[in-house]
Amino acid sequence: MRKKILILVVLAAFLAANHSYAAPTYGTDVLNRGKYASGYQNNIIFKHDLNDSNGNIKSAQDYYDLSYGVYDWLTVDGKIGLGDLRRKGGIHPKVDYNYGFAGGYGFRIRPWHNEKYKARVVLGFHHISVHPQDRILNNDKYKTIYDDWQASLLGSKEIGPVNPFIGVKLSLGDYIYKVNDIDRKRKTSETFVGLVFGASVKLSKEIYVRVESHFFDENALSTGVYYTF
Repeated sequence: MRKKILILVVLAAFLAANHSYAAPTYGTDVLNRGKYASGYQNNIIFKHDLNDSNGNIKSAQDYYDLSYGVYDWLTVDGKIGLGDLRRKGGIHPKVDYNYGFAGGYGFRIRPWHNEKYKARVVLGFHHISVHPQDRILNNDKYKTIYDDWQASLLGSKEIGPVNPFIGVKLSLGDYIYKVNDIDRKRKTSETFVGLVFGASVKLSKEIYVRVESHFFDENALSTGVYYTF
């Protein structure tokens, strides 16, 4: 039964992502005080539009995640890994940057929780930064960094082993680049407000998976598997 539920959740989030980038919100899972959650997270950006005529970017990121419950209502998050970046469209040439360092941090606060109905509301703030390798194109050297800052408000209600969540987010994506190490430029997102949809599924008491998709402001899909201890 749990396998069927997991398959349905993954398929729903994948289909939603084709109509939905930012740092993952981590849903409404908040750790109890003194508890840790460790795992792997994959974040795929299918399309993220930049403002004016600056085209769009795509990215694939792989992270090792570690979270800690400071209090029952406060969880802090950190991640480290690798990520690439591809920019195309607009007035600039297409540039494919290879994998480089990527990392992030953030926190989640649970201001409201109803144990009887297994419902809760969670506020979150997260930041990710991707530093792909430099690229030589037409004898020009391209360097880039992608920073994303995000605040979110999510609500959820557990249904058996599944904890579906939905909410809103504000995100600011900065595409920062240089050509031949001069004239550093910064391009921001086309849209800043979006919806979040996803779910966490418990596979056992200690292991769970999370799938998350974003709507309106970007196209992205995040998946992860975690172990709590």
